Amino acid sequence: MKQPIEWDRRRFLQMAGSASLWSAAGGRLGWAAPRPGTSGFAYIGAENAIHVYSISSETRFQKRQLVSSAQPVAMAISNGRLYVANGVTEYGNLPRGSVEAYAIDVKTGRLAFINRAALSLSGTSPRDLVVAPNGRSVVVAVHGGGAYNVLTLEEDGRLGRVSGILKEIGSGPHPLQAAAHPSAVMFDREGRVLTADEGSDRLSVLVLTDGGLSVAGRWDLPAGSGPSNMVLHPDGRRVYVAHAFNGSVSSYSYGAGILDWKQTVWPGRKSEMAALTIHPSGEMLYSSNGNGVQAWAIAANGGLERLPGIEGVRASKLHATANGDTLLALESDAVVSMKINAANRMLAGPVKVASVSNPLSLAIL
Repeated sequence: MKQPIEWDRRRFLQMAGSASLWSAAGGRLGWAAPRPGTSGFAYIGAENAIHVYSISSETRFQKRQLVSSAQPVAMAISNGRLYVANGVTEYGNLPRGSVEAYAIDVKTGRLAFINRAALSLSGTSPRDLVVAPNGRSVVVAVHGGGAYNVLTLEEDGRLGRVSGILKEIGSGPHPLQAAAHPSAVMFDREGRVLTADEGSDRLSVLVLTDGGLSVAGRWDLPAGSGPSNMVLHPDGRRVYVAHAFNGSVSSYSYGAGILDWKQTVWPGRKSEMAALTIHPSGEMLYSSNGNGVQAWAIAANGGLERLPGIEGVRASKLHATANGDTLLALESDAVVSMKINAANRMLAGPVKVASVSNPLSLAIL
C-alpha cells in the first residue's frame, strides 16, 4: 500500500520549477528552473557568523551584513527565509544542536533573526537540513547523534518543536565510522526524502508523514566509503553520491523510491570531505575531495566520463548557480568563482570573490 505524504503531489510539482527550491537545495536539485538574471545574494556560513553578500551580474561579491551564528554548517532557503543548522554539541546547557530561522529582505538580502530551536537530546553536530516543499517542516541530518530530526514550521517561518525522530544504527571500518552519522538529506521529485549516512555506509529513502519519518528503503554501500554528499539529476532518475573516505563518486538509477547502483568512478585522493554539485542542464557533474575540482560529463544513460578539471582549488563545498554560468567553491579562507563555458561546460580558472575565514556553508538567492 502506498504510504501517504503530508502534502499533495500537484503542489510539489508546481513548486519544483521555482528558483527558491534550487537555492534551498544549494544546487543539489538539478530540476529547478533557473531564475532570470544573474544578480542576487549569497549567504556564507563561517565559524561564528553568516556573511551576507550581494552578487552583481559579473559575479562580484559585495558584503552587506555580518550576522552572529554558531557553526552555521548548512543552510537552506525557502519562502523568503533562511534556515541554518548550527553544528554545535551543546545548546541550552544540554547535549544537542540547533536550527535557526531568518527572514530575508528581498530588496537588500539582509537577514532578520526569527528564532532558534533545539534539536532532540543527544542530537549533536547536525550536518545538513532541507525544507519540505510545502514549507511546513524541516528535516535535519544529525551527524553526531546518529538520527534524523523533523521540526515543524509555523506560517510565519518560525521554527517549532521537534515532531519526529528517526534513530539510525550501524558502523563502518573507518576510524570515523564508530556509529551512524547522517550527513545529507534532500527531497526527490515525488516528495520522498533521500539520505546518506557517512557512518554506516548507507543510503536510505524515507517518507515524511504526520511530522515524522518512516523508512521506505535501505541500500548498503561499500564498507568504509563514507557517503557524505549527494545530488539529484534534473530528470529525477539519477542520484550521484560523493564518498569522503575512499574518494569515489557513484551513480545510481532512481525511480519509484528504488536505487540501483550503476557506476563508481575515482576522481582523486582519499579525504574526509566530499563536495558535489550538478549543472542545471544535467549535462555535467562537478566534484572535489580537496585536491582540485573534477568535471564529469553525464551521458544520456547517466554514466560519467572524466574531463579536465581545475587543480589547486581545495573546495569543501561546491555550488553551480541556477543560470548555469558559474561554479562557486568554498576554500579554507575564501569563496572562489569559476566561469562555466556555455558551449562545453568546462571550467575557467578560479577567481577569488570573497575573503572568509573557514567558510562552512553556502546558499544563493
